[in-house]
Amino acid sequence: MNDMISDTIYKEFEEAVGPDNVSRHPAVLDSYTFQPYENHETMPWKKRPVAAVLPASTEEVQEVVKICNHHGLKFKAFSTGWGAWAGATKDNVVIMDLRRMNRIIDIDEKNMYAIVEPYVCSAQLQAEAMKLGLNTHIIGCGPVSSPLASATSGWGVGQDGIYMSYSPRNLLGLEWVQPTGEVLKLGTPGSGKGWFCGDGPGPSLRGTMRGNVGTLGGMGVFTKAAIKLYYWPGPPQVKSVGTVMDSQAEVPEQISIFMCSFPDKKRWNDACYDIGDAEIGYNFVRAGAPAMLTYLYPHLFKKLRGTKNISRMLDQTLRFIGFIALAGTSQRDLRYQENVLKAIAIKHDGFAMDLRKLPPIMANFTMNLLRVTFNPLIFRLGGSFSTALSRNDSLDAQSDWCETICDVKSNYIKKDEIIDDMAVNPYYVTYENNTWAHCEVMYQFDPRNEKHLNALPAITMDFVISAIESCMEPGFGVFPPARKLLSPLISNYNIWQKKLSAAFDPNEAGDKGYYTDEAEFDFSKIAPERRAKLEKLAVERKWTEMGPPE
Repeated sequence: MNDMISDTIYKEFEEAVGPDNVSRHPAVLDSYTFQPYENHETMPWKKRPVAAVLPASTEEVQEVVKICNHHGLKFKAFSTGWGAWAGATKDNVVIMDLRRMNRIIDIDEKNMYAIVEPYVCSAQLQAEAMKLGLNTHIIGCGPVSSPLASATSGWGVGQDGIYMSYSPRNLLGLEWVQPTGEVLKLGTPGSGKGWFCGDGPGPSLRGTMRGNVGTLGGMGVFTKAAIKLYYWPGPPQVKSVGTVMDSQAEVPEQISIFMCSFPDKKRWNDACYDIGDAEIGYNFVRAGAPAMLTYLYPHLFKKLRGTKNISRMLDQTLRFIGFIALAGTSQRDLRYQENVLKAIAIKHDGFAMDLRKLPPIMANFTMNLLRVTFNPLIFRLGGSFSTALSRNDSLDAQSDWCETICDVKSNYIKKDEIIDDMAVNPYYVTYENNTWAHCEVMYQFDPRNEKHLNALPAITMDFVISAIESCMEPGFGVFPPARKLLSPLISNYNIWQKKLSAAFDPNEAGDKGYYTDEAEFDFSKIAPERRAKLEKLAVERKWTEMGPPE
């Protein structure tokens, strides 16, 4: 049970950030508890914090952290607030809302990086970078995401990965307020040499401070970060009118967008490899036709879902489709890339449809693709969603995983335990010259439907089992109910995380619910055959023989 924060402590927060920038009013605090994504246990609510504090500088963040340490409170940083990871998981947590730290401090045009604060969103940075002929990587959740948060504290994959890699790779210099309140600058800022490198000369703790998927608010507050930028061949400002579904944008002459389709998985993969070898592409994403309809036209999709022939076409004929944006440094360069893409499509018995032949679609689609605006529309069909994922792996491995998960989803759709989206709902993006891929398979559900909520633990476990059977690392190692189960399989990673946490946070002031907390997985909702299968895998992989580190 949360205790009411005392007047004395509240006064200290007021002195640190100003009386207008701290609140303990229940209505304000409840606004931080509604987190609709990845919060299966108490959907959609998280724990209520005891206070919300809005610092405006690194120094004010330090003061808040020190007050929490002194009085035995915990803190949790909150930037743009996408998902349950931004909410409190413990009692007596102070939410540190970073919305006042919203400055683009500098854009270094020559060295192609930007220094940003936590509340700068991707759309904001992209708009400013484009004025200088530059662009920024935007992760799959869309333009409201924080580039700093995705680079330091969580996931960082997106459809521009073919050209701009992914967020952890794009992180350069960093300013880090540690859980004790001390400030550490990583990379070149730590040596006073500017912000151009995250790994020296100067201290490099990239693996410690974020590891694979970040600490999700469990290891202090990141107050400034340098983010690598990339070439933008278009105009300083893309002229557009309207918003999202009704938007129309002037298509830059240096950009073309194609919809590609291939008959089967092998030819899709081979085409992806060839695209990587040819070093073409600026933005590339595979998204099934049913998925696109659920995002854009949910009411129409519900009608089409019941038609036999159209359903077969969406589910099978257009199963392996993707959208690729090409960006040329000149018209000659753009024509070359287009001809290469068409030749690859023909080679693998596919097609590449030039969307410029469909002007209304192109005008609506261009900036929605480049700014990742469509993706958050996934909430429209049923109200919420989750995702099956493994860690990034080879393109072939991720393609196999995608097909397996679609089969798992189909079983739950037949039982009406998740929404019928025809199962083919991948978010599939490539990196490293298309030899490396990230695949998520979305599943949508209605959080008001008790049958859907009850099925969530079981479907999560099925995804875990499928990943292990495919010799892949399951993607659910950040969730407390799965962490204790999976840690022995992955070199007892959670024991190492606890040791790091103790070293950096001796007073346990950080809210580590998504970083080191463990919980017994509730097998009561798992079918006996699934549990038996998992136990068999545990014996085969010798989980219990992997002792903890000395």
